[in-house]
Order: sequence, then C-alpha cells, then structure tokens
Amino acid sequence: MTEEQSADTEDPANLVVEEVRIFDFDVATAVVPAGDGFTASVDPGWTIGSRPNGGYLLALATRAALAVTGQPHPLAVSAHFVAPPSLGPADLEVHLLRSGRSVANARVTLVQEGQPRLEELVSAGRLEREDRPDWMADAEPPELAPVEECVRGQTELPGGLRVAILEHLDIRLDPSTVGWLKGDPAGKLEMLGWVRFSDNRPPDPLAMLQVVDALPPASFELGITRWAPTVEMSVYVRTLPADGWLRCIVRGKLLQGGWFDEEAEVWDEHGRLVAQSRQLAGARPDRPPQSADRNSQKADQGRQASG
Repeated sequence: MTEEQSADTEDPANLVVEEVRIFDFDVATAVVPAGDGFTASVDPGWTIGSRPNGGYLLALATRAALAVTGQPHPLAVSAHFVAPPSLGPADLEVHLLRSGRSVANARVTLVQEGQPRLEELVSAGRLEREDRPDWMADAEPPELAPVEECVRGQTELPGGLRVAILEHLDIRLDPSTVGWLKGDPAGKLEMLGWVRFSDNRPPDPLAMLQVVDALPPASFELGITRWAPTVEMSVYVRTLPADGWLRCIVRGKLLQGGWFDEEAEVWDEHGRLVAQSRQLAGARPDRPPQSADRNSQKADQGRQASG
C-alpha cells in the first residue's frame, strides 16, 4: 500500500459507518451474565393488562438458554408457568443438560423474589435456510384475507383492557375472527391474522416464540374477552422465516372446566410452515357459550336416546 493509499484509507471522510439498529424485542429480551446465571428485566411494554405475554417470557428465558448451549436457534421449547411473573428484575438460572454436535438441551428457571415463576426446557440447534420438507400434510398455508382487508390490532380492548404489547407488534386480524369486537363472537376457538414487528425487526427463530402467542386468545371468539393465563406452552421452530408478514392460524378443540387448548401455526411469506405451538390456558366464562350449550344439549339427547 502506498503512502497516498494509506492516507486515503485513514481519512475519516472516506470511512463508511454502517448504521446498527437496535430493535425493541432485543432490548426487552436482553439478558446479562451474573454469577452462574443471568439477570433480566421483565419489560412492561410486552404486557396484556398488567401481565407479561407468555410468548415474550419464553423468548426471554430462551435467550439465556442459547447463551449457555452455544447453539444459535431454538428447535423445541416447552414451558410451565408455575406462578404469575411480575414486571421488573428477574434472575434466570440455566442448567446445561446435554451438549451434542447437533442438539443441546438446557433447563431455565425464571426466578423473582426467590420464587420460581417459569420453568422451561430448551432443545437448541442450527436451522438451515436451504432445508426443504420431505413430506407435508398441507402443501399450502390456510387462506387468510389480504392484510389490507384485515382489522388492525388496538392497544385498548373493549372494557378498557390495555394491550401494551401491540405498541411493538403489528397484528391484522382476519375479518372472520373479529366478531368479539362487535359483540357477536363466532362461537368457536379460532383466531386468524397477520403479524410482524412494528419496528420492522426481521423475524428469526427466537422471535417465533413470541409470534406464536401474538394474536388475541382464541377464547375471545367464544365471547370470553378476558386475560387468558397460560399454564403450559410448547413451541417448535421448523425453519428460518423469510422477511415480511407472518400468517398465523390459532385453533382450539375444547373449553372445559375453565381450561382451553390452542394450536398455532405460523407461515412465512414464502408459504413455508416456520413454527408450531400448543398451549393450555385458562378461561372462565360468565355463562356457557351458545355453541357449547347446543353441543351439550345434543350430547345429552344422544345419551338419552341410547339409554
């Protein structure tokens, strides 16, 4: 290199500085090494009412697990919510269970005020963008209305419930599952919509833990528009998602004894199934949904006829 070239290279006017963007989700799920574990802060911006969103908590705990396993991506995550987490400081106790070449396993306990609030198992590995399905039950994603025809999620629900997380997530609900907003719920466990980050953060495997739990509870379409606390949730991340809107389909099969199930699928803009989840959550109806009444009457009639 000549002296002239060296001078040009060192001239600040010739340097190109790349902008580094810091996204809300990464700030809210940041963990800091402390002793044998990590510390974090449960962020008030990712809440429904006063409670932190379950998918957000999974992502927070999983970030600590990934730091210990040395693997870049969550493959399977299963969590039990043993007590309602509060906002503010939290400790994350992480135990490496196994470290293999393709999969590593870790257990994470989120602790506040000396009490466990979340117990999580994480299987981590590496997902490759070029991976393609060897077999699929559904070759195409389920149909949704175009984004521009869907209903934008609001940060305040009927009844005054504040949904702060929707300041960070842009959700658009399919018109077929917004009957609860008009006082005319469809009478089934279903919620459909599109999801992306409001600050255009690119989706990645860690973000899928949040996205599977981004839509309103499917119980809203039964007319139960209250907070639905999650007891257990399991998430599978299937591939690296493409940039853009994510198509989310959430359906359940049974509301009974104050508990209902949800099964979620997330498809990216290339039509690939990128994440799946299942959870058990609580819902306490003021009275049985009309569809449940009809189904119970039919079951009773069937038993009487067979008797």
